[in-house]
Parts: sequence; structure tokens; C-alpha cells
Amino acid sequence: MSDGGRPAREPLVDLVRAVAITGVVLGHWLVTAAIPVGDGLPSGLRLDSPLRYLPELAPLSWLLQTLGLFFFAGGFGAAVSRARSRRRGERLPAWWAARVSRLLQAILLVLLAWAAVLGVLLPSGLGAGAAGTVVHLVTSPLWFLAVYVVLLACADIALALHRRLGLLAAAVPAGLALLVELATAAGAPAVLGQATVLLVWWTPWQLGVAAAGRGLPGPAAATALLALGVAGGALAVLVFGYPVSAVGGTGEARSNLAPPSPFALALALAQVGAVLLAAPLLRRFARAAGGLVGWVNTRALPIFLLHQSALTAVVLLGAVFGTLPGLHGVPTGGAWVLARLCWLPCFAAVLWLLLSTLGRVLPGRRGPAGQK
Repeated sequence: MSDGGRPAREPLVDLVRAVAITGVVLGHWLVTAAIPVGDGLPSGLRLDSPLRYLPELAPLSWLLQTLGLFFFAGGFGAAVSRARSRRRGERLPAWWAARVSRLLQAILLVLLAWAAVLGVLLPSGLGAGAAGTVVHLVTSPLWFLAVYVVLLACADIALALHRRLGLLAAAVPAGLALLVELATAAGAPAVLGQATVLLVWWTPWQLGVAAAGRGLPGPAAATALLALGVAGGALAVLVFGYPVSAVGGTGEARSNLAPPSPFALALALAQVGAVLLAAPLLRRFARAAGGLVGWVNTRALPIFLLHQSALTAVVLLGAVFGTLPGLHGVPTGGAWVLARLCWLPCFAAVLWLLLSTLGRVLPGRRGPAGQK
């Protein structure tokens, strides 16, 4: 049970988490092109993105950049778990350490596995440049987990904000994020802008805390979130000149993710609002597809940690046979996109293989919506 006495199990949040992890995986698989340079793998790999050459694909990034939904589900799960632990008298440091230790164990296992692989490949002809790209591909998504760990440490703060302000508590991190953006635009040190890495994602997290404490917001609140997100996103792009793409790799000087911009914040609000507005329909779908949704939820952490490994493995194996369309070529046109779509089953098959091996020893298999 949550603090508000509502059932901890929420089929919609289970579905949101599954959709969010699927969006992250597909997003990375679709926009990551690893291009051999010079003599190929002995010389190195250069990363590129089709969004640099095909700006018309930018709206697709609005669907596949699902971090707002991920943090919404994370906030819901953390609130339910922390409320239970407080009733047992468990202090925050102990609760936090139990979850972070599982997370760190999983990360360490993946890194050690890749260290062993590179220890074999480097003497066998893999260049240092290519090895560096491999390390970047495998480790770059881990920034998300760092934010997750910090937000877990702030669980009691989030719950206290919720008790005082309810759904409006999300306006606190959102407002601070906008203030930070204004300050950096006015000449404050650029390092201050990195605070939005926490503040932007705290906003949907706080919405998840509210959903756990008082139940899912109704149609009026959902419509307000959706409208605010759409209007804010349009304002950010059309008036303030932020990029249209929700992710980087477009070649523009500013990315909406590094650090998260007001457009990223607006997108998160719009996504959460849209999901809440469609809650009755999505709940029915979640129950009908309960087996699949549950399978993804219980493997969310291994999937997140291993999906880039699956992509990297296919890139390295494919390079043995030369420059393959949709895998290594420069992503300049529709032909590359179609070819990349054909590679998705290969990435999925390798991910399945990794989940069947490494996934069995990775800690962190969780219950629905991260509740335990």
C-alpha cells in the first residue's frame, strides 16, 4: 500500500515502465551509427546519427525519448517502496543502500564482462580508438542511473513535498530548472546548467510520487499537463530557439539532453499528461498484455544495462565482414534507415542471448513498477 492507502500495484505504471524501457532501447538502436574510419576496426569507429542528416525524423524522437515516463514510473515505485519501509521503521540510508548496492553490482558485472572482452580483442587487432568507442557506447547511458540514485536518496524529501503540495509539488523542481536555465542564459557559469540534469527529471519523478500517494491524477489534471507540455515545447522551439529533436546527435550547438533543456521538461510533462489522459484504455491494455508487461518490468535493469552491449556486439561482429549497410555506413538517407530497421531483429536476438546468460546473474530483478 502507498501512503494514501491505495493499492501499490498499478497496471498503468507497469505499462509505462515497459513502454519507457522499450523507447530507450529502440531510440538508441535507431540513432546510433558506428562508422569505421581508416582501416576499420584497427583504426577506430566514429559515432554518427541519422538525425544529423534527416531532420524530418525529429518528431520520432518525441516518441522514443521516454525518460520522462521512466522517471514517472521510478518515482511511483520509489514512493510505494519507501512508504512500506517507513512503516517497518527502516531508515532512509538503509533503504537507499539496499537498492543502490544491487544497482552497483549489476553495473560492475557488465563492466567486468566488457573488460574481459576487450582484453581479448585488443591483442587480436581491435584498435585503441575502436575500443574507446566501445567503452563510450556501453557506459554512456549510465548517467541516467546516477540521476536515479540521487533521486532515491531524496525519497523522503519528495514524500514531504507531496504531503504539503500534492500534485503541485512537481512545480518546485520544474520552476528551479527554469530558473537555472534563465541564470545560465544571463551569463551564470555554465556548470550551473548541469543542475537541470537532476531538476528536469525530478519533475516527472515527483508526479509519480503524487500518483502513488493519492492515485492517478484525473482527466482535468492530465489535460493540464498535456497542454502545458505542448505549449511549453512549442514556445521553447519557436520562440527561444531550442532544437526540435528531443535527443542529441543533430550537429546543433545545443542538445536538449545535455543538459536537459526546457524542451525536455515540456516533453516529459506532455508524455505524462498523455498517458494519464489515456489511462482507462491503457489500463485495459496493460491487463490484457500482463504477461509481456511483467516480463519487461522484471528485467528492466538488465535490459537497460545490456541493450547497448547488444548493439555494440553486432557492430563489431558485422565489421569483420566489411562495411554493412544500415550498420556501419554514414546515415545520410532513407535507405540507411530502412537498412537499420532490418538490423533491429539482430540487436534484439543478441539482447535476448545476453539476458539469457548475463541477465541471470545480474541483480535487480524487480516487481511491477519497481515496487518491492
